[in-house]
Amino acid sequence: MLRTAIEFLCDELNAYLKRKDTTNFGNEDVAMISSLMNPDGTFAVVSDGGDISKIILTMVNLEEDRILDSQVSYRKVDDKYQVINPPINLNVFVVFSVYTNNYATALRLLSYVISFFQGNQVFDSGQYPHINAKVADDKPWQKVGRLLVNLHSTTFEQQNNLWAALGAKYMPSVIYKIRTMSFIDLEPKMEAPPITEVTISDK
Repeated sequence: MLRTAIEFLCDELNAYLKRKDTTNFGNEDVAMISSLMNPDGTFAVVSDGGDISKIILTMVNLEEDRILDSQVSYRKVDDKYQVINPPINLNVFVVFSVYTNNYATALRLLSYVISFFQGNQVFDSGQYPHINAKVADDKPWQKVGRLLVNLHSTTFEQQNNLWAALGAKYMPSVIYKIRTMSFIDLEPKMEAPPITEVTISDK
C-alpha cells in the first residue's frame, strides 16, 4: 500500500511537470522514488556527470493515526462469520528533495512540487480512477482509498536532525504528510457458524 500511494503521487507529479513545462521537462520523468543514500554511504541517485534534474521522493516517517481507531470487525463469508483485527491507520511523511547541478533549476522544480499539491490535495478513485492501476487483482490489500496531502513544516533544528539522519547534504526540499492509509490483514483470527437458535432456560 505504501508503494501504491507513493508511486501514484510520483506518476501524477511527473504528468503535471510535463504539462506545465514541456520545454524543460516534457521528454523524461523528473520525479522518482528512491532513498537518498545507499547502505554503503554513497549517494543513491546515479549521475553520468552531465546535467541532471531529479525530484526524489523518500519516505522519512510513519505515524499512527489514533483518531481513526476502530473496533474488532466481523464479516460474513459463505455461511460463517469471521473475526478480523481492526486496521492500523497510518500517516506517511515523504520528503521531496530536488537534486540538480543548477540551483535555479532546483528552486523552479521545488516551486512546481508546491504548486502541484496546492492544487491537488485530495486523491481518490472518483477523481483518479487509475489510482490503483498498478495493483494486481489478487492483491486487494495493496489498494489505497483516499489520500489527503498536506504540507508539513519543520523547524531549523528538526530539518538539521532529519538530514543528519538521512546521511545526506541538504538539498532544496519540502515535506508532505499523506493521510491516511489503512492496513488490514484479511486473514481471519476466528470464525464460527452464525447463531440460528437461542434457547432460554429458567433453571
